[in-house]
Amino acid sequence: MPVFDDMDLSSSDEELIAEINDALVRFIKSEETQLQLEPMNSFRRRMVHKIGTKYKLTSESTGEGINRSVSLRKTELTEIPENIMQNNVIDRGIEIFYSKPGTEIVLRKDGSFGIALNERETRILDRRPVEDGEFRIRQNKIVCRNDSNW
Repeated sequence: MPVFDDMDLSSSDEELIAEINDALVRFIKSEETQLQLEPMNSFRRRMVHKIGTKYKLTSESTGEGINRSVSLRKTELTEIPENIMQNNVIDRGIEIFYSKPGTEIVLRKDGSFGIALNERETRILDRRPVEDGEFRIRQNKIVCRNDSNW
């Protein structure tokens, strides 16, 4: 398990970090000046505060008990860190994959793909039914035989 400063992270914590990063990028690109997150436990609030500093956001915990959450605000120095913007492009070239015709396939941010499970939208790059049962992965998209970029 990777370590986040002095914290051991589970896979759900790593997923939370990815979700927080996605939310912060969207927030910074928006016109909003404040982002109020959902209530969370102290361990996760601590991660949000630490991640917020990488974006040069101010943060504070608000609320009490199980309703305690983090509020983030933009500053004059707020920016998206360079390493966050280096999105990996998933492209498997001319390799062809097969599924049962009509099956909905999802392409996940980690590069894996397959049938849709109960996944959060933040983990999915692309989703589509594969009518003829053949598909490729090109530039973060599921491409079917009838598509122009097959």
